[in-house]
Amino acid sequence: MREKLKITDEDIKAAKQMCPTSQKKIYDAYRVMVYSIAKRIFLNTGYAEDILQETFIDVFTKLSTFEGKHYQLGAWIKRIATNRALMMLRTPWIARKSDVEIEEGPYLSFEHQLHNNDELEFALETLNPVSRSVLWLHDVEGYTHAEIGKMMKKTESFSKSQLARTHKKLKELLETNQTINNDVKEYR
Repeated sequence: MREKLKITDEDIKAAKQMCPTSQKKIYDAYRVMVYSIAKRIFLNTGYAEDILQETFIDVFTKLSTFEGKHYQLGAWIKRIATNRALMMLRTPWIARKSDVEIEEGPYLSFEHQLHNNDELEFALETLNPVSRSVLWLHDVEGYTHAEIGKMMKKTESFSKSQLARTHKKLKELLETNQTINNDVKEYR
């Protein structure tokens, strides 16, 4: 298991002075988090690596404006990574790939369906990047609908409807997968 690196206020101060050792320490401490955010949104290694690189370019370019303490740095970097990923989602070539119509439907909880991580991973892979982003930002990262709407340059209701539709679609996918798995078990 990877040991968590401790970032201190002194590390941040040195990184602001362009100290490569401190910058590497910050990168090593937060690279997995940034990559994970990007990979969950895009399900594409290339895009995730691009987001990782662009995020840390932004981090070290804008570090002089960071006035928080060492324990706030992770949240600041997470915000930069999320914004970078959302900016990429808005680019024309990504927007065309994810411009899929989603059926209307009421909000349905799907937490009780999560029996197997593989099933969930498969279900998440079927979602378009916009839906997956809203789901990830709200359910995992804890952003509010208002914050998600603002980040995506949409309304709060856009976030709510995307999340409801995404939960419904995931529930259907997980139920279908569960039925298939039960049929396979009965067949054996």
